[in-house]
Amino acid sequence: MLSNTHFSMAIHVLVALAYNDGRVVSSDDLARTVGTNPSFLRGLIGELREAGLVETRLGKGGGALLARRPAKIRLDEVYRATEDRPAVTTHVCDGRSPCPVARNMEELLGGISARLEQVVVAELKKITLAGLLKKYIPRKK
Repeated sequence: MLSNTHFSMAIHVLVALAYNDGRVVSSDDLARTVGTNPSFLRGLIGELREAGLVETRLGKGGGALLARRPAKIRLDEVYRATEDRPAVTTHVCDGRSPCPVARNMEELLGGISARLEQVVVAELKKITLAGLLKKYIPRKK
């Protein structure tokens, strides 16, 4: 449904940081667990830093860590930091088309798309990193 995998990769990174409980984790280590290029992941971490979700440390022993407690980071914040378009985008046709369906696609789906976006954001507001960690990730013993 989402336009790309940035949101899910960001959740992966943030939950991994929450799991590491305040320890700095390198982008190379995070990239390995996500299964992506460290350079790409550094860009994604930069988006999360700009949104106030992570802090980064440079140099030897550098990497990322959460900027706030996992209980204070909601998924709607991650969604807004990583997605630049709505979860459902409208196919837009040429408004001068002789086809009446083509001329009205934006109006036909625009309201539905806007309502779906509100529902997506409302649901994501209910979920925190701490909740995901507790429910899905077994803790080290």
